[in-house]
Amino acid sequence: MPKSTTSIRLPDDLIEALDRRAELLGLSRSQLIIRAVEKTIADRSEWSPKFLEAISAPHGKLDLAVDELMDVISTHRSRSEAPDL
Repeated sequence: MPKSTTSIRLPDDLIEALDRRAELLGLSRSQLIIRAVEKTIADRSEWSPKFLEAISAPHGKLDLAVDELMDVISTHRSRSEAPDL
């Protein structure tokens, strides 16, 4: 497969970490970057970053409803304590 060249600018500390990781894996910097890009592209996740941000943000009314539901469940449990999940 033909290869193209591209240039990117990375912070010095990231380059140092990249080089350390590549050395540990016995790869060149380019090989490690190629693997990382291939892995990212292979990730078939359709979740957008904004969606993931939205579902991880606190939701006041929903949080209150979940707390109320958990209180009711705890009150009506047949065992004394709920298992840790």
